[in-house]
Formats: sequence, C-alpha cells, structure tokens
Amino acid sequence: MQRPWGLSGPEFLQLYWIGLALAVLVAIIVRVRVRAGHSSQPVRSLDMDELAYLAGGPRRVVETALARLLTAGELRTSRRGTVQATAATSSLNPVDRAVITDSQRYTNRTVNLLIPAVAKDDAVTAIGRRLEEMGLVVHPDVAKAALRKGSTALWVLLAIGVARLVNGLAIGTAVGWLALQILLTGALIFLLTRRSKHVRTSKGNSVLAAARTANSSRMATSDDALYAGAAGLVLFGGLAVYPDLEVRSSLIASSGSPTGYTGYGGDGGSSSSSCSSGSSCGGGGGCGGGCGGGGG
Repeated sequence: MQRPWGLSGPEFLQLYWIGLALAVLVAIIVRVRVRAGHSSQPVRSLDMDELAYLAGGPRRVVETALARLLTAGELRTSRRGTVQATAATSSLNPVDRAVITDSQRYTNRTVNLLIPAVAKDDAVTAIGRRLEEMGLVVHPDVAKAALRKGSTALWVLLAIGVARLVNGLAIGTAVGWLALQILLTGALIFLLTRRSKHVRTSKGNSVLAAARTANSSRMATSDDALYAGAAGLVLFGGLAVYPDLEVRSSLIASSGSPTGYTGYGGDGGSSSSSCSSGSSCGGGGGCGGGCGGGGG
C-alpha cells in the first residue's frame, strides 16, 4: 500500500508535533510583541478617567463616573437599577456630562443601557486614543490584526492535518493520534486567538500596578473617607465594590455581570484598593500624580 504524501503515519505525527510547537511559539511571540507597546511619548500622570480606562476599559470609565456622580449627588438610583439626574448640577468633566446627558435623555434609564451607550461617547473614546499614544493600551484593530497574523501558522497546520486525516480515512489507516493532534490544534487556536476588546500593553500593566500600590498605601480608614472615595473603589474593582450595599445591589442587578479588562494575559480581576478622600483620587476630580503610576 502506497504511503500517503510519502510519509508513514509515525513520521507524519512526529513532524506535526514539531510544526505545532513552532506555530505556538510564533503565536506567542506575536502576542508578546503587540503587548510590548511602541511609543516615544512619555507616560504622564493619569487622571481618574484615564486610569479607569486603563483598569477596565470604556465600561469602567462610565462606572467610575456613575460612582462619582452618585457620591456628589448629581445622580440618584432606584432599587430597579435606574438612574436619574438630580435638579442640581455642578461643573462636570466630559464623561460626567455624557452620563448626565444620557440619563436626562431617557426616563428611568437603566444602568445596563446607559453604560454601553456612554462607553461609545467621544469623551470616552478620546481617553482610549490618549492612552494608545502613550503606549499603554493597544488599538483594537491592531490587536485583532496581530492575533490573525500570529495564528496563521496554526491554521495552515490544521488544514494539513485535516487533509491527512481525510486521506487516512479514505485508505483505511489508523487516524486516532492524528485526530487528537487536530483537536489539540483547534483548542490552541481558540485559546491563542481569544482577546479582550481592549488590550493593555506591558507598560500599561506596570502603570496600573504602580497606581494600585500607591492607593493601597493610602487606604481610607473611616467610613466617611471610604464613601468619599467611592469612585476610587469602582475605578479599580468595578461596580461590584461600590461601598453602599443597597446602591451596589441595584447597580449590579441592572448592569449584569461585573466587567473586567483583560488583555493578552492581562489582569481582569477586581481589586479592593480605594482612593481615599485624602488621596488625589478623591470622589470628584482627577487622580493627579498619586494614581499616575509613573513611567512604564
């Protein structure tokens, strides 16, 4: 019986393992390179909204603004998870204005509708562009292209394996090990091409880690300080760590599952670090130097 493609079964399996190892290595290198970040612009101190974007993407920016506005009395919430703007409004930053405008546009606006709507606002997307220019996050199109490029070798290998499998079935040879290799290749493609919509670079991870460490060293010790820093809590941990239990329950029930900001192996978990009223991440303004995290 003629050997398909001039290779015996064991020879093909051995070459396939080698090809699979090389293809995985290529995919990993591409992922590491895209996360390295390439920017000559120095990393300045980040304000609260920029740090929120770095920690959890556009959704976290809106969640932080919600916490800030609730603390300032600019918004009120109901047990049904709806939010409404109060009569009194003070000087607001662009993200706060977008949240207020959205809540005023609709009656009893639910958080699960407000957050994704405001996350697409120019005030929020502009934050992402600034972070991209500093090399802290990767543009979604760049991340998608990198994943597609990095997985090319795996797809080619998968196609070769499937063709060999079909050939083996046609001539009645054993294909059990080859089928296992094909399944493994498919699983690796799935794992190595998974991505968050928003990806931090290694420099972005370093800046965020430094900011969390700085805030942990200044954690609030009183309830008043803790509530004044509600936006600081939400900045790092999302709505799941909003200090008021009743408000937190209504917000989470309305917004769905807690959001995370994961990149290629990035940190998407919650943190209980808080920005106390004595730190530069107080409930109202920006983060100042304390949350900037320094250079990457």
